[in-house]
Amino acid sequence: MKIKESLAVGIFAFFGGILRYAIGLGLHQSAGFPYGTLCVNLIGAFCLPFLMRYIVVRYQISDTLALAMGTGFFGAFTTFSSFSVDALKLLVANQWWPFSLYIGISLIGGVCLSLVADYWAVWLLDRQGKSQVLK
Repeated sequence: MKIKESLAVGIFAFFGGILRYAIGLGLHQSAGFPYGTLCVNLIGAFCLPFLMRYIVVRYQISDTLALAMGTGFFGAFTTFSSFSVDALKLLVANQWWPFSLYIGISLIGGVCLSLVADYWAVWLLDRQGKSQVLK
């Protein structure tokens, strides 16, 4: 294990987790619907691909910083485990419509936002004449 990279991931994970927690507090569950988890996962689905495609290439950030932001910050900010638990809670409570809506928005919305972020990053890099190769 590399100490420098591990510390960077840990420090960034601290801030990603704190921000996720703050958003969760701000977006209270209404009728059991997990707005906070949905929000952070959709934000992460947009920001992480944009970061990996645009920020890394445009600003030529180091591999350590890219790892810290991607794995650390966004790894702690977004949460598949909470997504799964929240979906299970809706399912167990027989809330079929909210369950279906949550799964659909999370999965389809997340992939669509990732695509939009990637296309936008490519478009910005093309306008600046930058290479679009992912690390």
